[in-house]
Amino acid sequence: MRQATDELGAPLIVSRRFATSRERLFDAWFDPDSLGAWLFATPDGVSKHVEIDARVGGGFAVHEQRGEMLATHFGAYLEIVRPSRIVFTLGTDRQGSSTRVAVDIEPDGAGGSALTLTQERDPEWAALDASVRAGWMGILEGLARATGEPGNGHTLILQRSFDAPRVLVWKAWTEAEHLMRWICPAGFRVLFAEADLRIGGKWRSGMRSPEGEEYIHAGEYLEIDPPSRLVFTHKWERNDLEPRVTTEITVALNERDGKTDMIFVQSGLGSRESAASHKHGWTGAFDNLARLASALANP
Repeated sequence: MRQATDELGAPLIVSRRFATSRERLFDAWFDPDSLGAWLFATPDGVSKHVEIDARVGGGFAVHEQRGEMLATHFGAYLEIVRPSRIVFTLGTDRQGSSTRVAVDIEPDGAGGSALTLTQERDPEWAALDASVRAGWMGILEGLARATGEPGNGHTLILQRSFDAPRVLVWKAWTEAEHLMRWICPAGFRVLFAEADLRIGGKWRSGMRSPEGEEYIHAGEYLEIDPPSRLVFTHKWERNDLEPRVTTEITVALNERDGKTDMIFVQSGLGSRESAASHKHGWTGAFDNLARLASALANP
């Protein structure tokens, strides 16, 4: 772990209020029976192994099977002060580099608790800010569910690189003529696409499945920062597809050597199964987007 603070970038800070007590929140971080279900859990992952040695100088290990890959997270406890503070290192390799994470829990004055998580990071991590922040917010939503709250839904995070400058990937996300060419899962066909690119403007698109079923999804633009950041809502118009559920999507684009790294975050999904289903659909759509981006870059 790095010690010199001048080598670190600005810390990443996320916070959330909980209806439960500080003691219950604190203890959840050390419960091996439930930890694998919310800490570093992904929509279609399967918790395989959790170890906790809950003492200063002890540590933890969380292993999750993600398809053919076994994802690992390791840490060592630096401070444990029940029920107010936990500080630990975090890395994906037991002997590799790590970062420092502090969890502070205070009463919120209304019978619940306010949790603030602070993660130190290297300056070069700035490009991953949207992904890391969304990851922690999703983890805190999982903690809420683990402590008896309904939470605000599940979070899907996907990362993808495209062989094209980000201005072209931005155009593919924001111009109807380009959305027509990619915004549907593999095997589907886009029927129409509309995009009124302004804050409060609407987008809408329809698609047809290989079996002939039609689906329409739509939403509203919330943030527009070309060509790097786009935030909009997403909902299905069919009542049998998670009725009344409106999710929020953030697309962050970072250019690197003429290519584009994309971070895609969809929050507020109604269930873990829904998040897994959306992951499958968006993965196929991003295959389409990769082909379109390459064609735009090499006309």
